[in-house]
This record gives sequence, C-alpha cells and structure tokens, in this order.
Amino acid sequence: MQLDIYRDQALEKLLIVERGTDINQLTGIKQGFLKGLDRPNQIDSDFDKLPTGIKPDEVLQAVNQHGFFASTLVTHAREIDPSN
Repeated sequence: MQLDIYRDQALEKLLIVERGTDINQLTGIKQGFLKGLDRPNQIDSDFDKLPTGIKPDEVLQAVNQHGFFASTLVTHAREIDPSN
C-alpha cells in the first residue's frame, strides 16, 4: 500500500493516510490535529520503513478501517538528584 506520512515540525504529531488522500476531508479526526502538519513523506508499506516504534500491522489496519492512522508523542521529564 502506498502511504503518505505527515509530521509536524516538533515531531509530536503523526498522521498516516493512503497516498493522495486529502487530509482536510478526513472524518473522525479533529481539525486542530491537522494544524502544523507538513507535506507528506511518501512510502510503500511493503518495502519502506515506518517511523521507529510504529507497528506496520496497526497502521495498515487503521488506514483500512478509518482511512488514517494518527498518533501523538507524549514525553515526560523527571528531574533527579544525582547525589542520591
């Protein structure tokens, strides 16, 4: 399957759709999520690699069922005292 991968500049949001899909016409996704997404990187799911940590089976299932796969990166920072 030919896919388009959209990312924001901070790499916090990820949207994967079938190649050529108009992301502004997607249903079931909040329009605010689309803000800041950059032009797509095009891949072939059979030959190219998805971003690290993204499971191909989950992506293909979501794209087939919903028309898209969307994800956000949530990071947590914890300050530690190295003297302990």
